[in-house]
Amino acid sequence: MALEMKLTSRWWYARFLVNGKLRRFPLMERRGGQEQRVEIKGRRPASLKHPEQGDAAFLESYHRARAAHDRLSEEELTRHSVEDLAQRIVEAKTGTRLDFVKVESVPDAWASLPRKRPPSPQYLETGKSKLRCFTTFMRKNYPAVEDLAAIRTEHVRTFLDTESARGVAPRTWNITLKLLKTVFAKLEPNADAYRTFLKNAAFKDEDTIHREPFNDEELDAILVATREDEILRGPLVTALCTAMRRGDCCCLKWESVDLGAGFIEVCTSKTGETAEIPILPLLRQELLTLSQTGGEYVFPKAAALYQTDPRAVDRRLQVILARAGFVDVPAPPATGNAGGKNPEPKPPIPEIPRDELRQRGLDAITATDMLEAKRQRMKVVFTAYLDGKSLPAIAREFGLSKSTVSLHLHEIEDMLGLAVFRRPAPPAIPAVTRGLLHSKKCGGQRLKRGSVRGWHSFRVTFVTRALSAGMPEEMVRRVTGHTAVDIVRKHYFKPGREEFRREFEKVSSKLLMNETKSRDDQLREIIHGMTANTWRQDQKRLLAVLDGKASS
Repeated sequence: MALEMKLTSRWWYARFLVNGKLRRFPLMERRGGQEQRVEIKGRRPASLKHPEQGDAAFLESYHRARAAHDRLSEEELTRHSVEDLAQRIVEAKTGTRLDFVKVESVPDAWASLPRKRPPSPQYLETGKSKLRCFTTFMRKNYPAVEDLAAIRTEHVRTFLDTESARGVAPRTWNITLKLLKTVFAKLEPNADAYRTFLKNAAFKDEDTIHREPFNDEELDAILVATREDEILRGPLVTALCTAMRRGDCCCLKWESVDLGAGFIEVCTSKTGETAEIPILPLLRQELLTLSQTGGEYVFPKAAALYQTDPRAVDRRLQVILARAGFVDVPAPPATGNAGGKNPEPKPPIPEIPRDELRQRGLDAITATDMLEAKRQRMKVVFTAYLDGKSLPAIAREFGLSKSTVSLHLHEIEDMLGLAVFRRPAPPAIPAVTRGLLHSKKCGGQRLKRGSVRGWHSFRVTFVTRALSAGMPEEMVRRVTGHTAVDIVRKHYFKPGREEFRREFEKVSSKLLMNETKSRDDQLREIIHGMTANTWRQDQKRLLAVLDGKASS
């Protein structure tokens, strides 16, 4: 460990090796009841080998820094002594060494925890992403803390407070808290952060935003709008007719489809439960138009898109919904400025051709007074962006953070007073607007507006219609594949397939049935499906058809 005086800094540092890596930590001292960094003062000597060559002010700050350095060195030696003692005790008892979980490896350690059943890749990536936010926070704010066991209550509490201040929804905050509880409970249950805080930390009340179901007119408009998207039409019709989730619709396999029996039987990706669903005529017609030779997936293009970028599937659906009349219509601008509460909208930034923008931007960067390293960095970032590269791609290529890339482009935009960023055109408002895609901004704090119409709306539509029409809850759960359905199907509920098909078709709208049957066809269908157990019910249906009162 050594004292360090950096030429480009006004502060004293301690330099020492940690796990073979050179680390620098700012030296701190307590003055006036507060921890403050030790500042280099006075005239500096050419080297710390001869500190006496500095003036009196420098020597005074040098001795204060040396004292802070010695205290930090003593604390570090004490910590290593305790860890070494613990290692020796464990090794003497078990014959193996104790491995401390490093903060940087927390996401991978959590993903490797044993579970009852293998989690989906999407679940693992979501959890690792949230834990990476925590490790990044710790690296930035508490670089001296390297092991999970060394994390204290104030570290975790400050991180969660930062997340709240960032505006994440209570649901997202609760998921993060649950992940941290699991990590510490499984990997470091004796850590101070778990024993004194996380173990008994309470979750927030969630402001859940529910999806809204579609009516027949809206479904008709969506089907018309989806004709222009050959990739999503099949999965979207599947979602309408089966109540399956987004990934299950896009990645539906031919082995799960039994056209002869008229059923789809699929193991749901989220819960691992088996859902058994009758194939409605609209979906059957869609499936019959597809080729079943040489492919694993029913909709191979949708499966490839979903596996590459699930959010791209959501974006394509939003385009379809917008064509069908579902848009987030902006509020009309307020007239006047009553009471100063409605500020005037910002004027649009002028745009010029890209070639002219490139030349004027490079000239402005050259003429502006800044460090040469920053000038060159801004030029390469600006040029790469005008060449069509995205912010994440530029950040990866040049080893920068995405925020740094964005900051440079904003600076150039301010220099020129011209539009540099590629701004999407405002969505066109359709002739008929049927509803919003996202919830209105509520009084509570949320980082993002909640979605009220999307893939899950098709699932909500089915469940709402099924329960409203009187379909038994067990049948609904058999279709949706919720977690309790396996026990119900094995031990309590065993309907025949024909009875199940009739109940399913009764709650399906005329639109999804995709047919207007003649009276003879309706009579023939009822007679063919009649059994000894259902003849009374079928008799009523026959009479209703003969009287012209049937709904099909």
